[in-house]
Amino acid sequence: MNPGELACYLYCLTSGVGGEAAAASGVDERHPVLVLDCGGIGAIYSEVELDEFVGPAAEARLQDLTWLGPRVCRHEAVIEQAMSRAAVLPARFATLFTTLESLKSYVLERREAIAGFFAQLGDRQEWAVKGLLDRSTALEGALRKLSQPAAEEDRSPGARYFEQKRIKAQAEREFNQRLKEHCRQTASALSAAAGGFRERKAMPPEEGGAEAVLNWAFLLAPAEIAEFRAALERLQGDVVFPGLRLALTGPWPPFSFVPDLSDGARG
Repeated sequence: MNPGELACYLYCLTSGVGGEAAAASGVDERHPVLVLDCGGIGAIYSEVELDEFVGPAAEARLQDLTWLGPRVCRHEAVIEQAMSRAAVLPARFATLFTTLESLKSYVLERREAIAGFFAQLGDRQEWAVKGLLDRSTALEGALRKLSQPAAEEDRSPGARYFEQKRIKAQAEREFNQRLKEHCRQTASALSAAAGGFRERKAMPPEEGGAEAVLNWAFLLAPAEIAEFRAALERLQGDVVFPGLRLALTGPWPPFSFVPDLSDGARG
């Protein structure tokens, strides 16, 4: 690898090649964003210096959030601008090719899988549903149901302590079972109003914040959004499940639905 050697940085593929690339700056803010025609599939890319992303020094930079964060945001901004004009198949951050020829060959070799993805996607985009739980509030009701009036004066402090622990443990078990079943039924109901569904890892809560108990991705066409929102509202609120709030965000590039294109970028 020579100092200053350039590589092709792939942001996404688009269904068709039309017009110019989005006006967003590239991931390094130095090179313009361009479109490569790969047999009717557009590859949105820019040139980058290879040693910025490859090599020992690059490995250290990729662990530095102050370096990584702004570049991830620029990567996503290019994809989102492309998505405003056409369906996209987003690439992971730092997907590199040594030449335009290798990028084009990569796309053409996977043309059937890529075309199938775009055919299935249609005009749909990814929307996210996250379930945020106030566990302490939610458990209060379960504890009240299990707690029975007792002749406290007839019990020793030790007996009362162990009885309270038993009740709390039982309430938590029953609550977790109800929560799991509620999430299953909610996913089934929302999936019926969407064109695709993926379950994603729920992120741990921030200190003092609500607990993320579900993180789902759905494919929705513009005509499906109103029905989906209505279905979400019916499954929302303390009457349905106390302490649980469902939050809808989007649209996003369909990262959760990208097909496996085998071994990633090639030289």
